[in-house]
Amino acid sequence: MFTAKFIRLFSIFGIILLLILQYVWFKNSYTLMEHDIIGKIETNLYSAIENELFERLKALSINVTVENDKSSQPNMKAVTKWNVNQTKDVNTGLQELTYTLGKPCSIKRVDVIFNNLMKGSIGFTPTHTIKIISNRQKEKTISSKYSIIAKITDKKYIEVSLVSPLGSILRQAQYILYISAFLVILIGVILVYQLKSMLRENHFVSFIKEYTHALTHELKTPISGIYMSASQLASGVFEDKPESRKKYYQMCKDQSAKLLDTVDRILLVAKAEHSQITPNISGIELTPYIDKIVDNRRQNNFRKKNVVLATEYQSENMMGLFDPFLMENVLNNLIDNAVKYSNESVNILISSSMVKDKLKICVKDNGFGIAAKEQKHIFDNFERGDKVQGKGIDGFGIGLNYVNKVVKAHKGSITVESEDGLGSNFIITLPLK
Repeated sequence: MFTAKFIRLFSIFGIILLLILQYVWFKNSYTLMEHDIIGKIETNLYSAIENELFERLKALSINVTVENDKSSQPNMKAVTKWNVNQTKDVNTGLQELTYTLGKPCSIKRVDVIFNNLMKGSIGFTPTHTIKIISNRQKEKTISSKYSIIAKITDKKYIEVSLVSPLGSILRQAQYILYISAFLVILIGVILVYQLKSMLRENHFVSFIKEYTHALTHELKTPISGIYMSASQLASGVFEDKPESRKKYYQMCKDQSAKLLDTVDRILLVAKAEHSQITPNISGIELTPYIDKIVDNRRQNNFRKKNVVLATEYQSENMMGLFDPFLMENVLNNLIDNAVKYSNESVNILISSSMVKDKLKICVKDNGFGIAAKEQKHIFDNFERGDKVQGKGIDGFGIGLNYVNKVVKAHKGSITVESEDGLGSNFIITLPLK
């Protein structure tokens, strides 16, 4: 069985590997899009220059025919007009011609045509600057893949420079970015969910082992005591020894009470886990109610400790609104915990008071206390403090979770005030309306 630490490390490694793969994939996609957008800028710039040129030629009423020159290679173009035969660079010759006729290239018109062509190609126009530069300026221009230069004449060029190439390329890749981010989040959520599921399963398996061991030990102890006592009584060796016989009868009674208490706790918690707790609330006179619980606990001290149980009431006529059966389970659980997690001499004070239209019941003891770091987890299921580990103290870490559920079912709250080694004070607050 994999440990929780191994599962965490494996999951973190998986998430890191996922991010690395996602980065490599996006980087390659970015590079492809970068080449694509630069290629389209170059193609559309040449097309814009050519379209603007033919607009000027049309304005000059110059008819231009383009046909194949049979004397040259099949893919070479020739233009014949006014004895002009340009087989190498038709556009350059025509540009020179329009400059000679006083109709130079309009950079504004080229930019308009270029913008329209870019919108048709990629859906938007990248932020850019466009200008006409001379041959000397071209030689001084620092070479950059984000600066595209197209020739107009032998002495003039048009330069288009991307102002924010990263933003333009990312804008082109926005859908890929959205899909990529969605996939990363989705896979991350799935991995985290799987991690939590695996940790819960691992925790549950560990709990089953510990729970089975603890349950076996806790049930075996009273059963063994009852069996041993019953065997001694059945043997007849104490027929003439009433004091010894009484001792074993009492032992049977104490161990039976412990067994019954354990079974009750298991059944109550199981019921709380599998169904909603619905309290049957009624008005309860507090003093006789708590006194009865305390008297029963005094008579049933199967843990054989020196227990002093005391009560304190703000008023003898206080009334509470709660389910008497459920609240009795709560108080018995808190009293039993106070006895369990204490030394041989145990002092427990149960006090009641009214605070701002609310009933407050406190169960204070002089036990081991609860460390500050453990207090926020004590109401979680199967939680037991480090201080009781290895001391052979019975319990499953389910009692306080049950107590918390019962109190919340009453729309109340339970808190603890405690210091390590200085005892604990559990404070139950219940509404009176």
